[in-house]
Amino acid sequence: MKKTSREQFLEIVNAHLSLRDQGKKHDPAMVKVAEGIKENRLQLADSAYYSLKWGGDKATIHMFETQDAKEIGITNVTQSKLPKDRLFLCNRIMLLATEFEGDVPDSDMAFKRLLKSTDFDSIKKVPGLQNGVFTFMANKKIIIDERPMQEFVTDNNLMSNLGTYYLESPRFIRDDEEFEFTIELGDDAPERTLIKVVLAGTSTVPA
Repeated sequence: MKKTSREQFLEIVNAHLSLRDQGKKHDPAMVKVAEGIKENRLQLADSAYYSLKWGGDKATIHMFETQDAKEIGITNVTQSKLPKDRLFLCNRIMLLATEFEGDVPDSDMAFKRLLKSTDFDSIKKVPGLQNGVFTFMANKKIIIDERPMQEFVTDNNLMSNLGTYYLESPRFIRDDEEFEFTIELGDDAPERTLIKVVLAGTSTVPA
């Protein structure tokens, strides 16, 4: 049975606490988090960080960018960083897309209205997306390296939510480092392509 992100989070931080107690090499930041949880200064919460982007006429799509600002319905991430004092364990990623109908918005406000009202679906419905690759980086390290976008095609999998990929090695994202999620395609995406990515897992919050 697949472990929850909460179980994975506690397993990792408690392992570092045990290593410290044994006088072995450990990560002090992880020990600090473990002690914060045990002393009820910190608690764990289900968390998700998302971003919606225009992918039309692009072969490379950056889903989180340093110029991004938090806006409900568009993204809850500012400048590609987590909120201060957060430690986030990402154990799954959801990626959905769509090709909208009608005219291309002619203003930033119209584009945002379009994003906020869009129903996203399987990437399989947008030509070319499933044949690309995606890369995920955080803490200046590669977490996922050019993995096939096909991983997000879960249309016939009744055991998984649509467009969900589970990380084989869940990784922590810290609040002081930028993170990146990049899609690379063999050709430009169709002009009316919209894409949504969600990084989901567990993070620390004040108790």
